[in-house]
Amino acid sequence: MTLEEFVLHVEERTWQVLDAKEASPTRQAIATTRGQQFEKALVDMLEKHPAVISVEEQVFDETIDELSNIDLVVNLDNGKRVYVPCARDLWKGTSQQDRLQCVWYKYKAGLFDTNEIVYLCLDPLANILEWVPQKRNVRRKLTLKKWVGELAGKGIIQNVNTFWDHLTSLS
Repeated sequence: MTLEEFVLHVEERTWQVLDAKEASPTRQAIATTRGQQFEKALVDMLEKHPAVISVEEQVFDETIDELSNIDLVVNLDNGKRVYVPCARDLWKGTSQQDRLQCVWYKYKAGLFDTNEIVYLCLDPLANILEWVPQKRNVRRKLTLKKWVGELAGKGIIQNVNTFWDHLTSLS
């Protein structure tokens, strides 16, 4: 499945859930539902991977994150565990940018040297990596682009289209 097909699949799942509700969904309800459906679609996909033994959802592991649950933990046939926080993106809104900054500092502190952690983004990384500077928020966007570029180059931030092969390389 291509990234574009996967994004469409998540959107279809999202609106199937939202359309079943009586009230018109708020922006927050749409975002929350999209995140939940992103995770569920990932679980469905990952359970078909030949190296995946199991996928755990909403796991608390303070060695990885002292405050939040990890969205998914993928257990491979060789005993490795891959921690997978999921997000639509890590560069659009201020809260997502703050999350990216935390990822950046965890990377700089060496957390990724001893743990297999992959931040999966639903939106294409090309959206930020191919961004062309404009007059507004140039400094911030250039910093975000630099961080995403380096983290993507290390395999720390990925899209689903590269994650399948990444799991194969770990097994």
